[in-house]
Amino acid sequence: MLWQWQALTGGQRTGLYIALAVLILAVLGGYFALRSVLADLPLSAPLPDVALGPVLLAQAFLLTLMLSAAVRAALTALFTRGDLDLLLHSPLLPRVVLASRALGVALSAALPAGLLVVPLTLALLVLGVWRGGLGLPLWWLCASLLASSAGLWLTLGLVRALGVRRTRTVSAVLGALFGAGIFLASQWANFSGGRGRGQQSNAVLEALASFAPGRASWPDREAWLWLPARAVWLEPLPALLLVLLSTAVFAVSVLALTRQFTHGAQEIAAPEGWARQPRTRSGGLPAGKLHFASGSRATLLKEWRLIGRDPELLSRTLLQLVYLLPLLFSVSRGGGLRAAGGTGVILLTASLTAALAHLTLNAEDAPDLLISAPRSSAALRRDKWLAAVIPTTLIGLVALTVLALRGALGTSHTFFLLPLLLLGTGGTALMVLWQPLPVRRADAFKRSQRAPFINTVFTLVFQVGLSATAFAASSGALWGLATLAAALTALGVAYSMRRSDVR
Repeated sequence: MLWQWQALTGGQRTGLYIALAVLILAVLGGYFALRSVLADLPLSAPLPDVALGPVLLAQAFLLTLMLSAAVRAALTALFTRGDLDLLLHSPLLPRVVLASRALGVALSAALPAGLLVVPLTLALLVLGVWRGGLGLPLWWLCASLLASSAGLWLTLGLVRALGVRRTRTVSAVLGALFGAGIFLASQWANFSGGRGRGQQSNAVLEALASFAPGRASWPDREAWLWLPARAVWLEPLPALLLVLLSTAVFAVSVLALTRQFTHGAQEIAAPEGWARQPRTRSGGLPAGKLHFASGSRATLLKEWRLIGRDPELLSRTLLQLVYLLPLLFSVSRGGGLRAAGGTGVILLTASLTAALAHLTLNAEDAPDLLISAPRSSAALRRDKWLAAVIPTTLIGLVALTVLALRGALGTSHTFFLLPLLLLGTGGTALMVLWQPLPVRRADAFKRSQRAPFINTVFTLVFQVGLSATAFAASSGALWGLATLAAALTALGVAYSMRRSDVR
């Protein structure tokens, strides 16, 4: 738990404790200042029925954030620290090790929701709403235990079905999907279509108003459905049941998953592929494994396979694609969105190319092998550049095709956006190539391994300039020529500042 706390706070606990003490003093001062003003208001009365529905929806939103964080933290806490071999050979019982790691996952899961829960709790305490001010942190603690349990079951289930190494990729994808689930749900009207914006807003408000005990076939207040919302307001029986339920689920999860946790730790400690590659009778290489690619194809396949094994990059990529979906489905609703369709495609593909190029061009763990390879350095740089550009260009082509088929883009507009798409993806990758930043692949996304600030500025000017040009092209505005010139100027300056990639 101390290790997890230090990882979350970055070792800056003294400042955190000072901030916590200041907040406590501010809450006490605010309470005594407002106590006489709010003394006659029933602030600690039970929640009315009409408030249970919105409170339950807010809890579902926070629980989704916590589950997303738990899925990402579970695999790291269980299998990627590199100390399980020592722990499982120590006098500690395996279930104690798993329980401590599960509590660390719960702490990580609680952090995203805490950005909303802590300010709201402080506001309730300042106003003297003690039932909400004490019940909300209690629910937060119970929800973090439930999210940690769900993260353990999902992660260890994937480990059993896919193995530890493949689970790293799948868990990153699932974590991104959980995190974007609420966003996709909020955009469901754009997917379904059929009604105008005002009708959709009225329908949403009507649905929220009817989500209450005893309305629209929903059960009465005493039903299990409303138990979490009532527990937030510290009603005795719901709060007690929630504490017992979350504690029991957490304890049962630890006991039930200890064996699978031990097996997963043994798998990751074993040599890679020891149980998956049958050997021949003579002890040589497995049958059917003697074919090797050559030339550009070998380099491209190598880079794409490494990208497919990078959980953090996959989660970032998936989130960008998820946020692109509502744009593709809503561009046919109005003129402004029609103009924003091509703009979003150009900007998102260029941004995604920057992340891919940082991996393919900079993150190389064995540069000495590349130097000794029977290929020229120019050919290797070209292939690594293509490995970053080809996937994002294909994604952009698919997005533009969808926009064109939905009638959001005219034929001439689409053909104008194609060179902007190629320039955006290719130029962004070139700017990474011209300013090499050799890093280890495991450290590629750490803050200490970021490009210099001036390079970031030129990349941003280039991408924003092309996006603005795409927006201006939708209406034939001449100022798009100025933004295109600014983008090309940024690209030219980046070329003039290029550095060698000798490592």
